[in-house]
Amino acid sequence: MKVFQLPLNPFSMNCYIYFDETTKEGIIIDPGAFTEDEKNQIKKVIEDNDIKIKYIVNTHGHLDHILGNKFAKDYFNVPILMDKEDEFLLENSQDQARFFGLNFPAPPPVDEYITGDTIIELGNAKLKFIKTPGHSPGSVCIIDDENKNVFSGDVVFKNSIGRTDLQGGDIKVLLSSIKNILFKEVKDDYKLHPGHMEITTVRDERKNNPFLQKDFKY
Repeated sequence: MKVFQLPLNPFSMNCYIYFDETTKEGIIIDPGAFTEDEKNQIKKVIEDNDIKIKYIVNTHGHLDHILGNKFAKDYFNVPILMDKEDEFLLENSQDQARFFGLNFPAPPPVDEYITGDTIIELGNAKLKFIKTPGHSPGSVCIIDDENKNVFSGDVVFKNSIGRTDLQGGDIKVLLSSIKNILFKEVKDDYKLHPGHMEITTVRDERKNNPFLQKDFKY
């Protein structure tokens, strides 16, 4: 499996293109392209590597992660997947955009809702989903156990965690999602590919992330 990380839009959100190098089957995770140049970056990576995109996946519904949904849907014509509990964020996305002084096309509707039973097959790899609310009600993490990769959206970052002051956020729920759901599902040697900043590992965050230490006060 191969992954491309593309920081996009005014929020420096990480879009990921994840694909099987043998079959070339792949997905776009959080296509947050805002400018034409950013859209072309995504197209170039996919076309230069002959990737056959099967799905567009949103780890959650916040503005920076869905800015390019319409572009990706129109260009690649594949289903958009997201957890149903974040659908309200799509419906309110134009208001979110105006708050930040941005203008973008209304996102298309979700085609398939992510559940605990959702599995995506890319070649021999099987991607599963776990629900990890707290940053948003419908935040999910995407896990490839065979290749020890986790796409964690805005749940956990290198030495940080997702913000919880937005609609539907809850720090107690988020910390529980990280400690009691995500970190019980994956081992220390799994890589974490977050929605912002650089790649890290479960081991490093369990050991060094100040928000996950016992003496953290909120």
